[in-house]
Amino acid sequence: MDSAINKLRIISLKVPDVSQASGLQAAASVMTTLTSTVFEAQINPEQISRNFSIKYHEPPAHGAAGSEFQFEKVNAEELELKFILDGTGAVLQNDKPTIDAIGALMSQLPAEAQQAYVPLKVMQLQAAVYDFNDESHRTPFVLVEYGKLVFMGLLMNMGVSYNLFSPAGIPLRAEVTLKLKAHTPFKDSAAKLSLLSPDLTRHHTVLGGENILRICDDIYQDEKYYLEIAAVNRLTNFRKLKLGTNLIFPPIDKSAKT
Repeated sequence: MDSAINKLRIISLKVPDVSQASGLQAAASVMTTLTSTVFEAQINPEQISRNFSIKYHEPPAHGAAGSEFQFEKVNAEELELKFILDGTGAVLQNDKPTIDAIGALMSQLPAEAQQAYVPLKVMQLQAAVYDFNDESHRTPFVLVEYGKLVFMGLLMNMGVSYNLFSPAGIPLRAEVTLKLKAHTPFKDSAAKLSLLSPDLTRHHTVLGGENILRICDDIYQDEKYYLEIAAVNRLTNFRKLKLGTNLIFPPIDKSAKT
């Protein structure tokens, strides 16, 4: 039986701009994002809370016993994590001290130096979720992975409570609380909306075996608009589309007579 334990991972996402990058540059940029600051919990969360809420507007109803709530929006999901960092060596996994990347490196150091484990893990976590990024001029987007939980958002609050110290005053144990709010970058939200709304311009990269009739049918549920799309994209030979070509599909008024 596999004894491996699925660890909570918190990944700092830089959200690279690949809009003007070539294929190789875009791939490299994505890889840089995926290999950016990764925090792995030493001990998995003792508590995970997910909060879903809806905002309503309650117009004043003078003299009435109640009022009619009017829907405004679905609020972003909120996630709260609570977990412990322990630098005493007392936390065991399969009868051995729990280990992660930082712990593995520090295990090679003298025992006195290993006491810095908790402060270093707190610094790593802070770098992943809190520290201001000079390039993007904002705090990082955060990806949380644990079991079947996959959550992308922004840090709202980070609390660290130290409750055990070495004789030298070095923190040996800390309780961490993270509160995050779900967030999708605007350009990604727009991309998702473009799949649903006929009122937004869409972009499509030609795949192998595709033709303009089939793509028009997929996007507009009607292939008859292929001549308009060919004109918009200045296609001289729309029967044979070049693999990788980026096509623009603007909004089309289907109510107009053709």
